[in-house]
Amino acid sequence: MAEKRLEQGDRPFNPAPASISEPFFKRIKLTSVILLGLSFLVLIASIGFLSFLWYSNIENRTWQRIMVNEWATRAISLTSTAIRWAIATQAAVGLAMLASVALEEFEVPLGSVAEVSLIRINGSSVISTLQNVVWPMLRLRASRVARTVFLMLMLLATSTLIQFSSTVLLSDLRLDEIPGVQTHANLSIDWKFNDDLNYAYTPVSSNTVWGGKMPAFWPAFGEFSGSPFQHDGVVDTGRIVRAFLPYIKTEARQSLRNYTGKAVLLDSRVTCQKPIMDDLVMYTLDPDGEWDPIYQPVLSGTIFPSVLDTPRFNASTEPSRFDCPFSILNPGSFAICELRNGVVAFPQNQKQSYSGTLVSEFRQYPPASSEQDASGAGYLVISVNNTKIPLSNGEWAVFDVITPGYKGGKYTMTQNVTASICFSSLDIATRKVNLFSSSNRTEPSVSWNETSSNFDWSKVYQQLLPGFKNPLSLEERGLLQIEAPDPADSWVYEESLQSGYDGPISNQWIGGIYKRTFPYVTDAVHLWYPHGRDRYGNYSAILDPNWYGWSNEYQEWPEAGASSWIIDLFEALIYSQNDGQNSTLAEALQMILFSLAGSAYYDQLPQYDKWTEADTVAFVPALHPGGPHGTTRTDIPVGFTIVMVVIGLHFVTFLITIWLFGVRTAFSRLGDTWMAIASVSDALTSDMLDGGKMVHSAVEGDSEKTGKTVVGLVAIDGQIHLKTE
Repeated sequence: MAEKRLEQGDRPFNPAPASISEPFFKRIKLTSVILLGLSFLVLIASIGFLSFLWYSNIENRTWQRIMVNEWATRAISLTSTAIRWAIATQAAVGLAMLASVALEEFEVPLGSVAEVSLIRINGSSVISTLQNVVWPMLRLRASRVARTVFLMLMLLATSTLIQFSSTVLLSDLRLDEIPGVQTHANLSIDWKFNDDLNYAYTPVSSNTVWGGKMPAFWPAFGEFSGSPFQHDGVVDTGRIVRAFLPYIKTEARQSLRNYTGKAVLLDSRVTCQKPIMDDLVMYTLDPDGEWDPIYQPVLSGTIFPSVLDTPRFNASTEPSRFDCPFSILNPGSFAICELRNGVVAFPQNQKQSYSGTLVSEFRQYPPASSEQDASGAGYLVISVNNTKIPLSNGEWAVFDVITPGYKGGKYTMTQNVTASICFSSLDIATRKVNLFSSSNRTEPSVSWNETSSNFDWSKVYQQLLPGFKNPLSLEERGLLQIEAPDPADSWVYEESLQSGYDGPISNQWIGGIYKRTFPYVTDAVHLWYPHGRDRYGNYSAILDPNWYGWSNEYQEWPEAGASSWIIDLFEALIYSQNDGQNSTLAEALQMILFSLAGSAYYDQLPQYDKWTEADTVAFVPALHPGGPHGTTRTDIPVGFTIVMVVIGLHFVTFLITIWLFGVRTAFSRLGDTWMAIASVSDALTSDMLDGGKMVHSAVEGDSEKTGKTVVGLVAIDGQIHLKTE
């Protein structure tokens, strides 16, 4: 039968009759079908699993356990291995299919026909395919074989690039803090109100608390806050209940994410307003009654609030008398004088003085009866001859007080007094709470500003400024959120003397024997004179670093010298030296009271004898591919995207290859070794076969001829033959 030669550029016509053309699946061995099916399943499962690792979050327990147990790198490495196997398997089958297409489409140089035919068995290596197949085909007729060569190159490229998938995917991992698994803990949280109807702590003097050293850091806490009260002449912090975290170690507080259980809550709301003051007199301890700066000055008189309808305010029925020491040596100094509040300690003794307080969130409001225990304290804040105080907030009032001239003088002097009256709900109770946060935190500390030669309070200020005025979120402030009480009054308990009670404890005389029923933290923060008639009040904290002279001279005088850090913090807030924020006196006093309460709480935390069980979740370090702190990832992951693009290109290439094999081939059988050998063992290759049997090849000189001759497979009379174009 005469053979028809093809013109240059023509596509060959395969004369195989329909009877010779075999069905698609009969030309692929069962093993190949199984491997291909398995490779597709592995590839789909691997893509799904990687997507799960990259885009799930901590709410999924499986994802959480993988990341917390540090299985992420192993999971990614094993999945990458599976992907590499699947793509390598498909690439091998794809090359075999393309080799079949090339042979039946007359695209193979005669010199490469053996290599191409053998590829139909199980594929070939990258170097061998490039050197012995792709390059000879391109050199022969690039335009004609472009489609087949391009698909071969794509399969080789994707199967090669995917070898780096593990490294590329691991580049997306970030070292981050994510929520760990929930643990159950037994924690000491406070002093227990014991069976003897008493607290076991030893009282701490005001000098010790207010004169203590600066905290190394301000411990993190939980917060529940509300909007402040708005009224002319009144400044308010708003409702502000905070929970102490019962952990002595800084790392434990910084990594806490969830806390469900009992905790000590502190209500430290403060409201300040213009006072009504009368009968103002200044005197000193000079035995002759003369006015002399070297003697301790005292401001005496009566005081009453100008606004009575502020939130949770339990006002006194009449003006309160006071005798408050202050400093006159430093005109810019302040004195914080706690007003007489004996009723706070002894509510059933109606002869005790009462200057008014705020009722805490833990007690009934309005008070159930006149005998209900009072919480909190009233304060007179004064500064004498101080012209720097900003008066724009309206909580300050200015008074002139006439005093004698200096020692030996026969004249009088006018002292300018700037004053404000403040009320606090200072009170603690133990309540079951749910604390939560979406990120870990770093507890702030005070740094030194070389430019201003003063302390930098900005980080501490951001943490302590109450929530509704603070522009930062709780997470940005390094705090936890206290879940709102439900119902709203569920924190309100009746007073009791029951052993182990969570508060408020009823302060009263029992069988004629006085019991220590004052909670430790608030007792430490109150200004009180151990030798006075009133338990609390009529006692000043002097915010002047030069107060020590009077302290040495008048040890029995009702005053405490505030530590330098209290002075610096208070003045920084009053004079708005805090990033330009306009702070109020209420915020300044609240920050001082809360800071002192925190110092007192953590000072004795290891000794507490009241225990509670709590469920906690802490942030733990982990390598993971998700979003910050285990949230759902929202940005584009570079490594994951690259791998998915490579897989996508491979998938498209392989599908096109399968289609070509199905429509452009008729009889090539994949994996059939004898067919691969027999189909190229023909007259055209006899010389090469004979030469291949020799020790020294005899066909080397014919390389140019064999490289230019294009051959292909045709079916003639039921047999496959190798023919030229």
